[in-house]
Order: sequence, then C-alpha cells, then structure tokens
Amino acid sequence: MFRKLLIILSAVFAINAFPDRLGRIVNGDQAVVGQVPFQVSLRAWGTTFHFAGGALISNRWVLTVAHKVSGRANNSINLVFGINLLTQSGTSRRSDQIHIHPDFNFESMQNDLACVRLGSTVTIGQNIQSIFMLSGFINANENVQVSGWGATENDKGENSNALLILTQRTISNDDCVSVYGNAIVNGHLCTTAITAGSGICTSDVGGPLILNANLVGIASWHALPCGDSRPDVYTRISHYRSWINSVTSV
Repeated sequence: MFRKLLIILSAVFAINAFPDRLGRIVNGDQAVVGQVPFQVSLRAWGTTFHFAGGALISNRWVLTVAHKVSGRANNSINLVFGINLLTQSGTSRRSDQIHIHPDFNFESMQNDLACVRLGSTVTIGQNIQSIFMLSGFINANENVQVSGWGATENDKGENSNALLILTQRTISNDDCVSVYGNAIVNGHLCTTAITAGSGICTSDVGGPLILNANLVGIASWHALPCGDSRPDVYTRISHYRSWINSVTSV
C-alpha cells in the first residue's frame, strides 16, 4: 500500500531497510462507504493534493505523523473528512494549531506523532466519526487494519483515488529489532503482511492502524520496496497516550 519518496534513514537501519516517508497501500481492498469514518485526508491549504492520512480522535483533533507536518504553518493544512474517493468534496476544515511531539527526531523517525487542531469543530455523523484510542499495550499476533489513499504500485507515485484497507498482523518489538536494529524503540508498533506482497507505501503515512475499531497506531514508515517481506512500522498510540491527552484533553 504505501509508496516511496527518495529518502534514506541513516545507518541506524539494517541494510536496505530504507523507510518511505510518503507511504502507500499495496494490495489492499477498497473500503466501503462508512467503513473508516475516522479517516482523514491531509492536504496543503488551497490545493487538492493528498499528502498524508490522519485519524480523527474528537470533533476538534486529528492525529498524524510529525514528519509530514513539521515545519508547516499552523493554518496551512486542509483536512477533509467523510470521503472514500479523493475526488469527492467531503467536509473540510482548516487547521489552526499543529503540535509536534517535543522529542520527534526526523533522522531516526522516533516519536513520529503530531496533533492537529481544527479551526472549528466537525459535525459527527454517519460518515464522520472519531475513534477511541486504546491505552493498553498491543501484543504480537493481533490482526489489525490500516487504511489510506497511498500509491498502489512500487513503480508509480500516484495516490489511489479510492480509500484502501489492508489487514496485517502485529509482531513483537524484539522481532522488529531483529530486522531494523536499534531503529525500533518502545514507541513503535510493527506489523507484517498476511497477504504476500502487501503493505503500506506512499501517502498512507499518518493513517490509522486499528484493532477491533480502536486506534492502536499511526502509520510512520516502512522498508523499500513497498510490500516486501519486512515489517511496516507505526507510532504506538499507547506509548504516547499521556502526551496526546496533555495536548488535546482527549
């Protein structure tokens, strides 16, 4: 699912484990209307180009990855809700605050989390709903779902117009460390493919990882090429629950 931008994280990663900071869903299935009502499309204000996903956690706040919004002005993001197709108009809100985790490190991609506040509240309804964040630790061997509009083929950078969803399986951080070394820390949650050749890729980053309709992760990075046998890496929600609450009161 999620595709590559030409970026290489430093030598902390295992050989050829280069994270994609765009992100896309490869070999996912098209989501049905209302299946992922907390999914958000992030776009630069004044444009229609989708650059990252997000998860609606209240009628005023969205979680996404820090590396896609760091350095942007507080009011520079257009957040679109209630759509399955990027070409749909949906409901839009302009950001008015962007909070980057204070320990975010762009080189190591640790603490890759941001809270974006909407300039005005969004109305909760059938196709726009917030998602509950789990505070408990997520173990290995759980079936989870990730969704996004990222590219669907490794050799093409275009976003998918349709929202795609993919089931993956969580693995232990120890197993993830065996692949990526000390790039993996407690704030990460790793998944592996259930269907061979599937995974996150370009512009899926920032999107929600869910377990039983609860938010457990935010898509952060993955190895290249997209959909190979190595794990996808997420920001682990439970690790940052206190910080999220301190910023958003959610």
